[in-house]
Amino acid sequence: MSKIKKLKALPTLPVILKRLYDVLQDEDSTFCDIAEIIKYDQAITERILRVANSPYFGHSGRIISIEQAVMFLGYDLVKGICLGATTFKLLDKTKRSIVSNLWKHSCEVAIIAANIADQISNVDRAVTFVSGLLHDIGRVVFLSIDSESYLQLIYNEDILATEKAFFDIDHTEAGYSYLSSARLNEEIIATVRFHHSPSLCRDFRETVAVVSLSEGLSRMFFPRFEDDGYWSDELDAVLLELNLDDVRLSRIKETSVAEAAEMEALLTL
Repeated sequence: MSKIKKLKALPTLPVILKRLYDVLQDEDSTFCDIAEIIKYDQAITERILRVANSPYFGHSGRIISIEQAVMFLGYDLVKGICLGATTFKLLDKTKRSIVSNLWKHSCEVAIIAANIADQISNVDRAVTFVSGLLHDIGRVVFLSIDSESYLQLIYNEDILATEKAFFDIDHTEAGYSYLSSARLNEEIIATVRFHHSPSLCRDFRETVAVVSLSEGLSRMFFPRFEDDGYWSDELDAVLLELNLDDVRLSRIKETSVAEAAEMEALLTL
């Protein structure tokens, strides 16, 4: 239980990000209010503008202000980019290689999820992208709590059971707890919590299924030592549920591989 309590002692989020959360939770806030906060952090401003102008989003060179970028990308994507990049950067620089690969894995899952969303109905592309970007944030939580120990566990194939034995919870639960405290969109939080067990999810089932499948496909499309995208019987059921045949999967893979190379430069830590 002592390890769980350490979840409350994670490094404090930067002041600018905390202010951004507060504004995003204010129903009366405007895009200008959000931009006013972001513009004081050059790194966040530059990253948001690069993403907004990337060919991936189809507005290359047309977004010239942070106000336009926030309006175009939307609350959840801006928040996800800020939260993901900042939280990963809280870790010790000596762990940069592993942390960087975890972040790349998250970006790849996000891209796959967005492309799956394009193939089916009733799933929002932006929500699936942000959910994919943050799906493994619980692993960063564990690295923040006890990096030396977690680095010894991270390559274990049965990562969930290994995490639970050591921390009393696995990274899906840790991510759920962390993002709940950050007050993110409930749909995004649900995908983080159930991305390894979609059958247990009662709400937002299709979005959870998409991100769960994207995690599994990531090992086939972008194999990394740090990924945890093992295939399970649940994912076979998800394929049937989402009606994704070999032709669609091939199209998703082709598009995702091309986009991943493009997005890596934008989202590299």
